[in-house]
Amino acid sequence: MREPWQWQEENILALINEQRKEDLQLEYKRSDALSDKSKTEVAKDVSAMANSAGGVIIYGIDEQKKSKGPIRLDDGIDPNEISVEWLEQVIGSGIQRRIGGIRVHAVKMTATGKFVYLVYVPQSSRAPHMAADHRYHKRLGTTTALMEEYEVRDVGRRLESPDLHLDLRVGEDVRPGFVTLNPRISNSSPEPAFYATCRLYLDAEQGHRVVLRPSDSWSIIDDAYLFWSGCKILFHAARCSWSVPSHHPILEDEQYPLDPCQARLRLSEGSLDCGEYRIGWELRAPKAMPKLQGLKLFVNHAGPRIEEQTYSLARP
Repeated sequence: MREPWQWQEENILALINEQRKEDLQLEYKRSDALSDKSKTEVAKDVSAMANSAGGVIIYGIDEQKKSKGPIRLDDGIDPNEISVEWLEQVIGSGIQRRIGGIRVHAVKMTATGKFVYLVYVPQSSRAPHMAADHRYHKRLGTTTALMEEYEVRDVGRRLESPDLHLDLRVGEDVRPGFVTLNPRISNSSPEPAFYATCRLYLDAEQGHRVVLRPSDSWSIIDDAYLFWSGCKILFHAARCSWSVPSHHPILEDEQYPLDPCQARLRLSEGSLDCGEYRIGWELRAPKAMPKLQGLKLFVNHAGPRIEEQTYSLARP
C-alpha cells in the first residue's frame, strides 16, 4: 500500500473515477484555496484534522457542492506561483503548537500539466492545536467547526487515554468457502488499556453470500447500518472482548492477537465466492476515542487478500 504522501496520479484519478465523497478524514479543496488571502483558512483546516481523527486534504479537486456536479480536477496548481515550501511554511507558522508528522506532497496531473497538492495530517497526540485566528477547530462530518470548551479539554487529555488500533489480516480457511479474519490489537499511547471491545463488520448487501460464524470468542450481534464513504450500507456484525485478568493489559507499541473470526463466502459448490467485499472494524475502550475503519476484502482464485487502503466508516 502507498501511504498518502506517496500517492501518484493514478491514486488521485481513482478518487475521481469512483466519485469518492468527502468524509471525516478526507477533504477536497479547489486550487484557488491556496493564496496569501487564504492562509488563515489553511491553518483552520489542517489544525481541525489534527485535533480530530487526522486525514488528508487534497488541493486541486473541485467537489462542486453548490452545483451538485461530479467531483473533478480543477485547473491545478502552478508550483512557480504556489510552492510546496510556501504551503509548509503557512502550516508551520499558522498553527500553535506545531503539529508533528505533517507531509505535503505534490502530484503532477497529465491532463493539466499542473499539480495537485496533498497534505497528510496525522491525528495529533499533542492536541489541541490553535489556528491563526486564535481559535480551536475540529472536523464535524465533512466540515470544519469550532470546538466547544469541553472538547478542547478532552482532546488535551489524549496522552492520558489508550489509543487503540486494529491490524486485520485474512487467510483461506481449511473448510471450503470460508476465510479466516486474523485481528491484532495495538496501542500507541503510554496509557494501557485494561478492557476493550472489538467489532468486525462484513457487508450484508451481498445477501446470502456472506455469513459470519460465531465462536467461543466471537458472538454474532445485530446487523448495523454504517456510512461507507457517504453511502448507507447494512453490515453483519460480530463482537469480541479483551479484558484483564484473562488477558495482558494492552501496552504501548505492543501487538496482541485476538482469536480468529471465520466468515463464509459461499457458492453452491462450497468454494470461495470470488468478488469484492466491504469489511470494517471498530474498537472501543474506557477513556479512549472510539475507532471505526473500513477496508476491502478481495477474493479470487489466488486466495483472499485485504486491500491496504482504508475507507471511512461512520455511524448514521
